[in-house]
Amino acid sequence: MKLAPALVLLVSLFATAEVCAQPPTPAEVHARRAAAHRVRGDLALAIAEYDKAIKADPGAAEIYARRGGARRANGDGDGALEDFDRAYALDPRAVLNDRGVADAFSSRGFVRASRLDLSGALSDFDKAIACYQGNPDFYFKRGQTRLIKGDTAGALTDIDAGLALKPDDKLASIAYAVRGYAHLLRNEEADARSDFAQSIKLNKAGKFFLHMHLRTLESQADEYKQLRARDDKRITE
Repeated sequence: MKLAPALVLLVSLFATAEVCAQPPTPAEVHARRAAAHRVRGDLALAIAEYDKAIKADPGAAEIYARRGGARRANGDGDGALEDFDRAYALDPRAVLNDRGVADAFSSRGFVRASRLDLSGALSDFDKAIACYQGNPDFYFKRGQTRLIKGDTAGALTDIDAGLALKPDDKLASIAYAVRGYAHLLRNEEADARSDFAQSIKLNKAGKFFLHMHLRTLESQADEYKQLRARDDKRITE
């Protein structure tokens, strides 16, 4: 019995698939077991299997990202960030469009910014935005950090990008305050007044909120300048 041409092609494709199919690598075997444990809610076993997968293939960015997610779910925030950092360094695509990873980077960036570790904070906000570009808060935080560091042009770029995503809520009122302060530093008084007015309009606390936020910005910028001056003095001594 002669097969029809379409059937011949189909049989050929199946035969090729069987020949090309490769057994899973040890890392893939452990990663699959880890995923199964996580589905069942056994995070400890999942993490143990991810450990084995990474030992088998230390260059697998996606496995680091998965273990980081399991660690974060298990309450190990620092361990999760170590894995996310590793995954990002190996291949940023491993954490692309992952909101959980982006939030983790942003949260650490906020802590670093509050401690005036502005370079570390900016690195984290860069990673957060690279992972997920749809959150205006990431742009607002990076813009404010850039402003405190003295980069008014970069601050304005970030605030504009964030406001394009979310221009009309309480979060945006902070962004308008920051952008207004950036304009003020650039002697762009009309633009500053316009942004301050919009900030007041979007926040129930109004002028009091604006006043306090501007004082905070000014204080952080001054403190950062003093830290830089002390560092420069130590270098030259």
